[in-house]
Amino acid sequence: MEWIEIREKKVFLYRDGSPPTLNREVPLEDFLRQVAASARRPGRGHHLLLPPGTRIAKLEGAVNVLCIEQPPQLRLIRWSDTPMGKGGEYQTHRLAFPYIVYLFLFFQGSFEEMRVYYRTAPIQSPNDVLLMPNLWNVQADPGKLSACRACLRGRRSDLWGDPLADQIPVLLDHFWGTGFNTDIEGNCFERARGLDSRVASLEAWKDASVADPLFPLALSWEPLEPTVGEVMDRLIQTGPQPRQAIGEASDLADLIYRIPEAK
Repeated sequence: MEWIEIREKKVFLYRDGSPPTLNREVPLEDFLRQVAASARRPGRGHHLLLPPGTRIAKLEGAVNVLCIEQPPQLRLIRWSDTPMGKGGEYQTHRLAFPYIVYLFLFFQGSFEEMRVYYRTAPIQSPNDVLLMPNLWNVQADPGKLSACRACLRGRRSDLWGDPLADQIPVLLDHFWGTGFNTDIEGNCFERARGLDSRVASLEAWKDASVADPLFPLALSWEPLEPTVGEVMDRLIQTGPQPRQAIGEASDLADLIYRIPEAK
């Protein structure tokens, strides 16, 4: 049997034994947030304000997936050749990008994950093909479910009560503004650098961007097998599922296991 103890600003999950075993220790604030999210249910006929650039939205009760597209552009990015937290200095570079496609997964109004892709033309249909990007903080392996998942480490944790149209710009600003580094092994930049000499290195990418800001539209990026619509469906199927109402202590224990442990 499991039992829960709340002491000061922490929640402790114990399993019966002699003596009892401490299984989990999480912040009280995070625990209460999970309880509140578990109690929320989508209402009928609710209105959803979509953020700018939304091309496709799939709403499945408590689960929402939004597909957002940005046009080709030059971006200022910050780059360090060391992992986050290792003291490396960031340098700023102006780089050219093709169409950028983001897929956002939300569960009961809370952000779950973001995927990043490229395209060389605007999205016209859920059957359109997605292309592998060449960004450092994006997972590369197309054979895994985590392919093209973006790292948003250190993002704000207090967005869950805000409308999706307000959350998404904050998440995008964090992704582009925090700085890119070598945190992720097997990232999309390393995978794509053999496609074309213009993206073989950061310096080459920078020089090509100066010579022709639209060159990424003519580059043969790596195509991915699932289409836009198929990836959206997969995110809903493999993501978090609506939970039953809390009825006993074991339900609370399940919530605790979803929360990172307190340090």
